[in-house]
Amino acid sequence: MLGMKKLNIHPCSHTLAMWVLLFLLAPQFGWAAATPAGTVISSTSTVSYDVAGEAQDPVTSLAVTVTVDELIHPTLTWQDGTPVAVNSPGSNDALTFLLTNSGNGQEAFGLARTNGPAPVPAGNYTPLDGSAGSIFLENNLLAGFQSSGPNADTAYVPGTNDPNLAAGIGQIIYVISDTPNVTSNALGEVRLTATSLTAGAAAAATPGASTAGLVGCTANCTAVFATAYGQAAKTGSYIASGMGLVVNKTVASVLDPNGAATLVPGAVMTYQISVTLSGAGTATNLVITDPLPASTTYVANSITVGGAAKTDAVDADNAQFAANTVSVSLGNVAAPANFVITFRATIN
Repeated sequence: MLGMKKLNIHPCSHTLAMWVLLFLLAPQFGWAAATPAGTVISSTSTVSYDVAGEAQDPVTSLAVTVTVDELIHPTLTWQDGTPVAVNSPGSNDALTFLLTNSGNGQEAFGLARTNGPAPVPAGNYTPLDGSAGSIFLENNLLAGFQSSGPNADTAYVPGTNDPNLAAGIGQIIYVISDTPNVTSNALGEVRLTATSLTAGAAAAATPGASTAGLVGCTANCTAVFATAYGQAAKTGSYIASGMGLVVNKTVASVLDPNGAATLVPGAVMTYQISVTLSGAGTATNLVITDPLPASTTYVANSITVGGAAKTDAVDADNAQFAANTVSVSLGNVAAPANFVITFRATIN
């Protein structure tokens, strides 16, 4: 047999394997049927040949073994599609998002909201965190946001119930907001951000950055971030429409028998009622009624509406005092509008 040089095919490095993986997943790290993170792929190459017409023993390379890294790839979509109509003022209106683990391994994500992300366009407003809570997770008992009752969705608590999703699995997320007094058709935006909780995400400033020693994987497994900082972000919006109505009542002043402002028997309190309509539309047959509190006596002819004095009788003006109740009829009122009503009562 003729002399020959032994053929050796060396296993490629793990680093090369990682970049081959990234290349195969490009563009945008999108693929179908992703191989699970931690999967061990082993292969060999065999060379067969003849010498002087005589078959030689085949030569087989050493096995090349690589471990599939975890691709961390959150995606967020805003499910409403068009701005959600809200009253102004309004409370606890939901924007709906879908967070999907588009990577190839189990991954937990932290959630955060940004109200009125900069730059805020002229005419837009900044929504407020919802009075019922800021972010909720759909519990799959009843579709749509449920703030209370047996089907209430789950309030999100960072570090306690962060979405922990298997590859390809999604979670519906509700961003809940209150709306201040704004003009009709004003837009308010909220951005939702999901961030991988894998150590190293904060340093992964560019897509393709990686961190070694991923917990839950083999010793050779690396986390590769498909997006900067392992984040996904999406903005949803509200539009102020319809009409909102707010009524506030306060004690505007107190005058006691000694000329001071102490709440003692004989002191006269001036009650102030503020009625504010916002948005667009018309409130018809708008009537404000205020039963006199116990332990007080109404001061005759003390009603004012918009600073104008009114009588207590049922007559041509729009106010009266009867059955121990102050009543003011404002009729049909187009928004936006504001009315201030005052009357006085003495502490018995």
